Amino acid sequence: MKGMVAILPSDVTVAPALREIAAILEPRGTIAVLPHNSTDGDTLGSCLAFCIAARKLGKDASLIYEEKIPDHLSDLTAYRDLFMFLPDDPGFYSRKWDAIAVFDTADPKLLGKREKLLGLSGCVVNIDHHFTNCAYGDHNYINAEASSTAEIAFGLITAMGAEMDHDIALAIYAGICTDTGGFGYANTTGACHEITAKILKYGIDVAYFRYKFFDEITLEKLRCHTLAASSLRLYDGGKIALVVVTAAALADIGASEEDCEGLVNIGRNISGVELSAFAREIRAGEFRINLRSRGAYDVAAIAGKFDGGGHKLAAGCTISASPDEIGQMLLDAIRPGTDP
Repeated sequence: MKGMVAILPSDVTVAPALREIAAILEPRGTIAVLPHNSTDGDTLGSCLAFCIAARKLGKDASLIYEEKIPDHLSDLTAYRDLFMFLPDDPGFYSRKWDAIAVFDTADPKLLGKREKLLGLSGCVVNIDHHFTNCAYGDHNYINAEASSTAEIAFGLITAMGAEMDHDIALAIYAGICTDTGGFGYANTTGACHEITAKILKYGIDVAYFRYKFFDEITLEKLRCHTLAASSLRLYDGGKIALVVVTAAALADIGASEEDCEGLVNIGRNISGVELSAFAREIRAGEFRINLRSRGAYDVAAIAGKFDGGGHKLAAGCTISASPDEIGQMLLDAIRPGTDP
């Protein structure tokens, strides 16, 4: 099965390829579970659900991360014994694992320092729903039609034979709900609704988590909204919305990286806008770009010009540029027939 990529229709029925992966994992006792950096609900929910299920089956599974878990996902960290912050000890990189499971990570470089861990096992399982995934695992399952990687994780956990409980259900719900924008994005399918109907039976407080995932904000984030709105510019007859914020401006209002989450939607939600780009300076001369499309633009292709990736309607990349250059670089990449 090495190198195999399965791109199959999204369905509640467990795909045969997922049953094969479950069989491969069955004899593996120690498993490192890796979410991507800039952690979101889908990567964390997928990893956590799988990790809890693996522990239920008697495996020594640990979720290894290296960045702060966002506050709006803090309810998913109740299983503290499952989480392992990447230690500074160089000896950690010589530890052997029976398997390494990576969820929702299209490219191993998104793992940061933990990319080095992939060489510590001959069984790297790569589970994802991004069509840009480069199939870097020993065993790959990429379903580009799935609403979220959490939807796939539900199928894998089912194939593993783990008993569903509230905590697994909540982790799956977090992944599906956040990646579909509260079931409002174009990737929302009948299959993800069917899975959600199954897991809501385990007592998930939908109203509370709607508030935590989408509505609750800090004062600093509110100030970020004001900063982004005042920086927004429209191009091409109002079809393209562009926001550029510098590190200095963010520091002035005391904003964190997490406070900038979702600000790309300020432009996306303007009537007539087909593509929204949000450029945030993460360090001097380097910008993190979030791109959203309403369908007329393939933002995964645009992000790909800068070695980024994602989905047709939602993607991202990192660009080295000055604040004076970044806007024009993005516009040149967005407009048809141009290069960055």
